[in-house]
Amino acid sequence: MLLVLMNKDNAEGLRRCLETLTNQEECRLCECFDILVMDGHSRDGSDKVVEEFSKRYGCVKLVKQAVRGGVGPARAEVVRYAMERGYRYIIWGDSENIYTPKYINSLLKCVDDDHEVFSGFTKVKHTSIWSRLFFWYHAYHILFSSVRKRHAPGNNKLTKTAVFNKVMYPPSARSDDFYFSVLALKRGVKFRYCPEAEVMVTMPSSLREVKAWQRSRVEGLVEGAYMIGMGFPPDLPLWAAFALLPLAVVALVVVAVTTPPPMNVIPYSLLGIITLAITWLIVRLEGLAIKAYSEPRRFQGILGFLGMYLHALFTTYYSLKYLVKLWGERGKLRARLEGVLRRFGFDPSLARLKR
Repeated sequence: MLLVLMNKDNAEGLRRCLETLTNQEECRLCECFDILVMDGHSRDGSDKVVEEFSKRYGCVKLVKQAVRGGVGPARAEVVRYAMERGYRYIIWGDSENIYTPKYINSLLKCVDDDHEVFSGFTKVKHTSIWSRLFFWYHAYHILFSSVRKRHAPGNNKLTKTAVFNKVMYPPSARSDDFYFSVLALKRGVKFRYCPEAEVMVTMPSSLREVKAWQRSRVEGLVEGAYMIGMGFPPDLPLWAAFALLPLAVVALVVVAVTTPPPMNVIPYSLLGIITLAITWLIVRLEGLAIKAYSEPRRFQGILGFLGMYLHALFTTYYSLKYLVKLWGERGKLRARLEGVLRRFGFDPSLARLKR
């Protein structure tokens, strides 16, 4: 089994992450699993950290990704690396992760014959007000059972290597795991949630970091949509509707107070439904914070809801921006998909909607 850590200029985080993996119980490093650090050409001494651990544990390896341009190309390279060395399973992680002592063993115990992708439990570390606002992002699959049956976070999942004979990551800079799930579902791949396998992750801790994360995330979403043959990211209509919710509420209020009874029952009823839906979501987020946030506070569900709204605004704005900006680059993006996947020996149709 191969555990992969994606890393870029995060030497100290990588050190902490590797320490937690050397302390795994039952499923021990170099006996049960090996580690591959896939590095995006870091300049902060990350390679020295890996070298230090490699001297103690020979199964810890470093590869600097052959094709630059984000996580997508790196994942294709990892899959080829794993296939050539006969690894049956790949655990996808990140150098920012902190693993509980039983993470690997719990995830492995969850593997069965009926599913091909397995997600773990994600806990978010408190770092700032921004982590309180966006804590739900990496725990979205925990919040909604329908999501975890259809998606697994890219930094917290196990995949059977054989699944890559059916589907492959598109080589987008970001959001590649989102499109992996979209394509996997089209090809009958089944997902399973493994709540005993717990990992702690972090979120951006400043407005500048949040904006950079959202911008790169959505640019990857648009790149991926054009690469696999979609006109726009499939979640854009939902987030756009959420972003426009205040306008819809104001419009309904105006209609309700200016429409004589009994016709005003309709707008008032719609306002009631919206109020109930928002209340339900805030309550769910409050419960999620208790389970999946390192330092939950009362009323964090409200903060989580505000974070979701900010996420909707960022998604809508940047999606529209990059849909226009990258429209003329669609041919180059499709050519990039073909070139990257062929370089690592994969049929490009594995990462397209139409095979």
